[in-house]
Amino acid sequence: MPILLNGRLEAVIPGRSNRRVKIEHDRALYKQRNRIERMFGHLKINRAIATRYDQLASSFLGMVHLATARYWLKFVHVA
Repeated sequence: MPILLNGRLEAVIPGRSNRRVKIEHDRALYKQRNRIERMFGHLKINRAIATRYDQLASSFLGMVHLATARYWLKFVHVA
């Protein structure tokens, strides 16, 4: 998936290992993107966020904050 940086598209996900023409990608940027994708995956376990039941943006943001707090508490409780 490309990302727009400094007015141009750059590859973020590396190509397959068997690709003939290799695509250059930024490993640090890929790591950040992967971390964000995993966070959204964890948040979407909450059904209200995955299906976006809330009609108002403020209500939806409140649900995102609650889900994030629940996710964060799992790590704080273990430590």
